[in-house]
Amino acid sequence: MTAEAQERKARKEAKMQARRAQLALSRQDHGGPLAWRGWFDGSAHPNPGKLGIGALLLGPNGERIEVSESAGYGSSSDAEYAALTAVLQAALKVRPPPVQLLLYGDSQVVINDVLGTTPVGAKGLETQRATVVALLEQFTDVSLRWLPRHRNGEADRLSQLAIPAGWKKIKLRDRCATHPSALSPPDVSSPSNR
Repeated sequence: MTAEAQERKARKEAKMQARRAQLALSRQDHGGPLAWRGWFDGSAHPNPGKLGIGALLLGPNGERIEVSESAGYGSSSDAEYAALTAVLQAALKVRPPPVQLLLYGDSQVVINDVLGTTPVGAKGLETQRATVVALLEQFTDVSLRWLPRHRNGEADRLSQLAIPAGWKKIKLRDRCATHPSALSPPDVSSPSNR
């Protein structure tokens, strides 16, 4: 095996070990009794399209802060970054400030970008990354972890609620418009519908 091939193999193994370590960490909740926990999610309909962001922040004494907002137009990564920014801003308003903040999201692109686990940052998201990093620096103990989409349901629900209802109806109507029966309601006066 050539030196170049050995180097590639070593890089690949190191990358796999880093993924396994990150996965193991994501399965653990290292939060103490005073930890605040936050979940965030962003949606784009279509992608790119109208953005909705959702975030849930839970305090150690049962506090619950929800964020569900329309966020303009952009890509799903723009929406995810906007949702992360929103949950961080909500946490900054908490008094007294959180002693520990554990954040969870289902966007590997955004989480890897913020944590710097990829050699090159996500292209086109530099401004959002800088904003999030500046917000993260305002906390003394904060962690950011990826979790599977099915474990981020509440934040997803909030992000979907933020997409204007009229937009979803229009998109559904557009999709159905290719089938003629979807263009008009059924005729209730015809014998076959009685």
